[in-house]
Amino acid sequence: MTVLAEQLGQKGFACTLLQSIAVPAEAYDRMRDQYRVQALLEATRQAAAGRVLGVTEVDLYAEGLNFVFGMAESPGRAAVVSVARLRFEADEAVFAARMLKEAVHELGHALGLAHCRHSKCVMYFSNTLADTDHKGADFCGGCRARLAALRLDLG
Repeated sequence: MTVLAEQLGQKGFACTLLQSIAVPAEAYDRMRDQYRVQALLEATRQAAAGRVLGVTEVDLYAEGLNFVFGMAESPGRAAVVSVARLRFEADEAVFAARMLKEAVHELGHALGLAHCRHSKCVMYFSNTLADTDHKGADFCGGCRARLAALRLDLG
């Protein structure tokens, strides 16, 4: 996680690594063998003051979806990313790139950004790993403009 924190810092997100928190037992859905992302968002929100990103190894889902790479309050304080599916057929470099993209994406939601229609923008919706691999790790010009309008310039 140190590498991710450093990469996020280079993107303009100030990061402090916190102690690990337990995955809430009530988040687990035995029928799906997955965890409800909303429960992890709540636990993450309670873990610290200010904006907080939780990173987990467990496979997440949201109602109506087979899985999610992550989720955030939009706008809000808490965001969660799961690395469970990001490791699939990935060497360390691909895994690190996927993790960074999904972390920046969810933090973008926490800042108030919606999904973007530009497939190279980090705010593009990733329905598959191919989508994540295709998009970049940076905000497009339109998303940067929206951040600037919110007075949240990230470099």
